[in-house]
Amino acid sequence: MNLNKNGSVMRLMKKLAKSKLSGITIGKLEQLAAKMGVDEKQLLQLYVDTKNNASKGKFATAPYSERILILPQCLRSRSCPAELKELGYECMECGKCGIPEITHQAKKLGYKDVFIIPGGSVVTKILNKEKPKACLGVSCLKELVLGSFVCEKLGVVAQGIALLRDGCVETAVNWKKVENILRLNSTLHKRAN
Repeated sequence: MNLNKNGSVMRLMKKLAKSKLSGITIGKLEQLAAKMGVDEKQLLQLYVDTKNNASKGKFATAPYSERILILPQCLRSRSCPAELKELGYECMECGKCGIPEITHQAKKLGYKDVFIIPGGSVVTKILNKEKPKACLGVSCLKELVLGSFVCEKLGVVAQGIALLRDGCVETAVNWKKVENILRLNSTLHKRAN
């Protein structure tokens, strides 16, 4: 594949991701990208960016009390003492990772709850039980895409943040970005646009 041609396709797709596209258009873009040999990770990130952009305004209008935060267990330290419960790990605030700080921020804002989940299969159970209006999720790109489908199916407005370094143990995320989206409200969203 000609790299220049591939780069042009990605630039076009990134531009399109900033506009509000229908599901059909997104599907056609995915097909085009696959035919052009666009990297899967880039394509998944583009999908997440597009979905985030399309739902950012609705997410911003959801009251904090109707939002949940879902974090992956892989952000924990290898020596984390947290115990696995029905809907995820219960943080013991040991200070070995950034989870306690962001959890405190979410609770201070009034978030309905924070979940540290062992895998994406728990998301549907959490959404059905908690019935939030909005969800901020952090995970690897593939899990964000799957979580996006679940949220859409259940009528939950979502924002997703991809891990900076994925894998299944001691991953990393841009905590400042998580905090910024966590705090997003309609007043801040209007000022940013």
